[in-house]
Amino acid sequence: MFERGYRQRLEADLVKWVTEGVISGDVAHSIRKARFGEEAVSRLPAIFAMLGALMLAASVSAFVAANWQAIPRLVRLGGILALIAACFPIALVLGRRAIPWGDDAAATFGTLCFGAGVALVGQMYHLPGDWPAGAMLVAIGAVIAAALTGKSGPLVIGFAAMAAWSFGRFEEEHWRDIHWPFFLLFVPACALALGRENRLVAHAAVLALSVWLGTLISTPAYRLVDGGIAFSVAYLAIGLLALDRDWPAEFRALLPWGAWAFGILLCFEMEFVLRESRVLTHVFDAHIGFAYVAALAALAALAVLPQNRDKGRLMIIAACAIALTIPPMIMGGSAIPSRMLAPVAVLVSAVTLIAGGLLVGIRTFVIVGYAVFGVAILVLLWRTVGTLLDQSLFFLAAGVVLLGLALGARRLAGWTRRADQMSPGGAV
Repeated sequence: MFERGYRQRLEADLVKWVTEGVISGDVAHSIRKARFGEEAVSRLPAIFAMLGALMLAASVSAFVAANWQAIPRLVRLGGILALIAACFPIALVLGRRAIPWGDDAAATFGTLCFGAGVALVGQMYHLPGDWPAGAMLVAIGAVIAAALTGKSGPLVIGFAAMAAWSFGRFEEEHWRDIHWPFFLLFVPACALALGRENRLVAHAAVLALSVWLGTLISTPAYRLVDGGIAFSVAYLAIGLLALDRDWPAEFRALLPWGAWAFGILLCFEMEFVLRESRVLTHVFDAHIGFAYVAALAALAALAVLPQNRDKGRLMIIAACAIALTIPPMIMGGSAIPSRMLAPVAVLVSAVTLIAGGLLVGIRTFVIVGYAVFGVAILVLLWRTVGTLLDQSLFFLAAGVVLLGLALGARRLAGWTRRADQMSPGGAV
């Protein structure tokens, strides 16, 4: 459902509609132009230009570092400043000549030179080895460069530097401390990113936010899994709502990150349950509670706000809700119920996710659901305590249930096709 898949489906629909006489060729051309613009230019020049900027910045850093003692201090500092100062006028000239890939690469090169300069100046003047503070300076410079030039390359560097800054400030013994200064840079950077429809910028923003959230719940390991499931559910719900409402790319990019994190963390949760002979001391604290509030609020918004309500979204909401019951299930009490109920909840959540993905037409959900189901079966086979006869009975029952679900899904698909054909717009 991301830009490429949407483009392919829209193009196929336009060809079908023109062939069937629903719309004319001129109307189809107008739709293509309105939705995608006139961009028929290959992205290869932009990709190669960006890679070239990265290589040039690496070469500058390596050269100065290799000749550190031979180059006078003022020459080193002046050379770094000259490189930075020269990049932005070049970007301006290239922009005026309608070479967007060139001006973005020049602005990116200047930002990378600034980052290299921060590191090299710190080494030159023997400043304290506080690399998170250096990452903060790079993030500040990158956000300023993005604001002045309007280019996406500096924003990507800025989000990466913010993630390094937040992660570097995290210390295990102070895991309860929230790194609020992160948002002093993240919020302005997101404001600059909105409306760009640049997937690389969108994914960089989501990654930076995910690193910050990870520092809240990273220790001990069970907290990362419990809270991560809740945050991934929030990502999924917001991403689906963004697709329905056509929100900016930064919100839509939450969907793939949430989907894969959801699947991976579900598998880890089941492994934790089956591996331990007794239930770990899983407890709700303020951070886990915040994650659950965010997840439940996002699911409620997904249930109420979409313009097009369908059964697929309800199935995905159900899969997420089932997954959210697993951490409370293992927070205290006897280990026996959790060892039985948690794997069943994981399998049911995976099957429901597959059904929801098929109904809404998002392949990511189907792939994640199948992956979770397959890994869960392997973990059960590896960790199940009991005789081979017990395992045989378990897999027999699971197979019968899945065959029943397959039959039900087949009938549901048949009913959906008949309903489409009987609807006023179903037949041409």
